Amino acid sequence: MKFFKAFAAENIKLKHSGIQTTAFILAIITFLISTGVSIYSYFTEKAEATEPVYIFFDTYDLQTTPFINLFYPLIIIVTAARITQLEHKNNTWQLIETQPVKRAVLLNAKFLKAYQICIYSILIFMLGIVASATFTYLISPKTEMYILDIQWFFLLKKTVSLSLGTGFLLALIYAVSVRFSNLFVSIIIGVGSLLVAPILSTFGLLPKWFPTIVLDLSLKASSDLGYWLTYNEYLSIIATVIILFIITFWYVFKNKKWLSNKNTILINYAVPALLLFGLFLYVNHPTQMIQSYETVIKGSVPENSMISTIYLLDGTMNDTLQTIEVKDHRFHKVIKDDLPLKKYRLAWWSDKGEMQASVLFSKNDVVEIQFPDKTKNQSFKILGTRLAENSLNVELGGDVGYIKKLANDGSENNAELIIILLKNSYKKDLKTVNKFNTSDNFVIRDDYTEIIKNELYYKYNLIWMQYKDALARSNPKNEYKNKSIQDVLNIDFKPNEDFIAKAENAEYYRFKIYELLSKDTSDGDILTKYRNGLGNLKNTTLQSQLAKIILEDKLPNVNDLNEINRYEELFLPLIKDQRTHNYYSKFIQDKKRLTTGSKALSFEAITTDNQPKTLEDYKGKFVVLDFWASWCGPCIYQADYFEKHAIEYNKGSDVVFISLSVDQKESAWRKKVKLNDKNVVQLFAKNQKALNDFYRLNSIPRFIVIDPEGKIINSNFPFPDNSNFKVMLNQVIGKK
Repeated sequence: MKFFKAFAAENIKLKHSGIQTTAFILAIITFLISTGVSIYSYFTEKAEATEPVYIFFDTYDLQTTPFINLFYPLIIIVTAARITQLEHKNNTWQLIETQPVKRAVLLNAKFLKAYQICIYSILIFMLGIVASATFTYLISPKTEMYILDIQWFFLLKKTVSLSLGTGFLLALIYAVSVRFSNLFVSIIIGVGSLLVAPILSTFGLLPKWFPTIVLDLSLKASSDLGYWLTYNEYLSIIATVIILFIITFWYVFKNKKWLSNKNTILINYAVPALLLFGLFLYVNHPTQMIQSYETVIKGSVPENSMISTIYLLDGTMNDTLQTIEVKDHRFHKVIKDDLPLKKYRLAWWSDKGEMQASVLFSKNDVVEIQFPDKTKNQSFKILGTRLAENSLNVELGGDVGYIKKLANDGSENNAELIIILLKNSYKKDLKTVNKFNTSDNFVIRDDYTEIIKNELYYKYNLIWMQYKDALARSNPKNEYKNKSIQDVLNIDFKPNEDFIAKAENAEYYRFKIYELLSKDTSDGDILTKYRNGLGNLKNTTLQSQLAKIILEDKLPNVNDLNEINRYEELFLPLIKDQRTHNYYSKFIQDKKRLTTGSKALSFEAITTDNQPKTLEDYKGKFVVLDFWASWCGPCIYQADYFEKHAIEYNKGSDVVFISLSVDQKESAWRKKVKLNDKNVVQLFAKNQKALNDFYRLNSIPRFIVIDPEGKIINSNFPFPDNSNFKVMLNQVIGKK
């Protein structure tokens, strides 16, 4: 009863304070922004949607980021700081302590009132999403493409998650505000925590339990296992109670000799606080997924999906290992093969054409595929016993390109800088792997961590070896000639060659190739040295793997038929496995078909105004062909560079730049294509299968240059953002 009386008293105090009003105004700002965007779009966008638009989720995504990154943290900070400042400002903390209510009750009633204001703000935000989505729907064209479909259950889950995730930051600011009477201390600590988080994150120093991170993920993250809550919410609950224990202890005993109440303190504060802290550490401690007793690929596809079959492909070759049938929108395939731990590929046909995704697993792993579903705001994801490994969507060795550039210069002046960069990049990569966790706090299993460690070791060792060899050519007595990669990285790590070889790791194979090459001091050309090195290996399996890597790495950039024949003669016989041999034999034959001087396959396409076009229509001109699709991010990125080159070369030269879409749906191309682009010819390909087969369009974007006679000049031209694009094109057309 005393608690409810204290809580009711807080309601009376806040009536004319403006604290609630401020919080509610901040909560409604994202609604106003979203509504403004809808009104602007209504007056500026005239084209109707050609694909379904799920207005509710679009509105939710639009409002979420500004709310959780700015407005809601401000609500927490301002509310917690001002609700305590009422007592500091009026100097009434001492007065309320004389009331016939325990101090702990008074303190926690005030905190609960601040929490209530935050929860009301969350409800206003959620209702604002509904209102904004409804408004957008009402002003949208009245076609079946615009779908409202408000997800009330989804909003309920997010409201609960965010409410629980609020406690940590709120309790922290509240405790600071109670302890320090100066309002600016609370504001500085609160706003400072918002500003310092991205800085610490940049340097990899931000702990995953940081209060602003917990708050952010409580709204943005969802359990991959289907739970209502993630570990972030549990951390927030425990941290909230711990902070309240600490500030309550300080407030209750601040003017008392608490040592005279040892037993009370021990029972009421110390023991519960220690138990809660232990629970916090337990929840924060990550775990690893446990293997299954069988190998399974399972999942479901959206009801409106055209996916009927899923293929499991070899990670290197386009060879089908398993065919998985989809029945009643579900699939479940038990695999009996003894699959090694490595990356495979999944392939399927959707309304966007052939789609592929990388998947890592091994024997006794369960792979559960979550396909994109716009009706649920669901993206593609690989779940199952390798959840963490397949969620690690980070490019390791991101600084390697710059380090390689320095190393290739071969200057001894760069040695110390290269050593520092190698060491820092290696540590950064390891930290990324070791600190990565999923929304349910699962981490990468030890076997794959071991593969990554070995992969990084060989990647950085190869750079260091190449640099040392470059130094030795200019200064045989340089001081770095005996410095090992262990010395450079300052590690005591011995790679497991057998382990990494079984994982078919490309970085290890590239290292072995260079190691063999560096031992050959003969005067032969590089292909002869490659062949001699492989011929000296006693391990035929390793010999075959290295031959594959040489073909994969070197052959795509070869356009001379005689040189391709040499690759075929020297390395294809080393691949003993018949299935693999057949794949690379076809790979070489396809490459021969695309050599310089070979006749290019004509495209059959239409323009934006439905005029038919073929390659023959551009006879007499050099053609720079860009294969792309509307769903391809790298394609969109390269398009601006492609257009800039087109603007330059269209001025008085016989060069035509053509963007040829291989979208499955013509409507998707029309939605994305630049209708006003006069520099690049925009076409939609009709004979896509023939083009895919002939030009081996395993990945896009792909750039091909064709001469005025319709013959291939280069079937694997550099990307437009590469400086070599202009250099090589000038050589082709004879421009100086």
